[in-house]
Amino acid sequence: MSEEIPEDKNAEAEEYSEQVEDAGDDLRVTKGRRIALIAVALVVVVLGASGGAYFFGVFDSLLGIKSSSKIASIDLGVPIRHELPMIKADLKTGACRSPLLRVVMVVEIGSKDLPRLEAMQLRINDAVATYLRDFERQDMVGKKGSDRFRAAAANIINNKIAPARIESLLFKEFIIQ
Repeated sequence: MSEEIPEDKNAEAEEYSEQVEDAGDDLRVTKGRRIALIAVALVVVVLGASGGAYFFGVFDSLLGIKSSSKIASIDLGVPIRHELPMIKADLKTGACRSPLLRVVMVVEIGSKDLPRLEAMQLRINDAVATYLRDFERQDMVGKKGSDRFRAAAANIINNKIAPARIESLLFKEFIIQ
């Protein structure tokens, strides 16, 4: 069992030198690829930045482009406060005597939309009174109850006078008896 010794040590040395040269070629290729990737990335960044600058109008003065930005304005009319008639509603209860809610609301609306509000006033009162009949006294007491009712009443009014909208809704009177 004797080990075989290569006959020609020069052949082995040549093989090793070829492997070293191949590895060197691989390193040179990856350096070249890295430089190419960096160059491509640099070009993409420069083109992206210049495209963004053009899009946002940085080059408009250089290119002689005049900006024609116009501000849109919608004339809603002068806001007017209109008082809706008093709404009385019995609140839901299990007892014989039911609590009564009395509400007077003031609506702030544009002057152009006031005739539409006045025309729908009876339907608004009916819808609000119907909405109130589903609540008990403890649901309406306090800030939380009045805020919930204010949001619901504003929604009811906006639905009735659509496409017009109210600007705000105030309580002139909010009494639970």
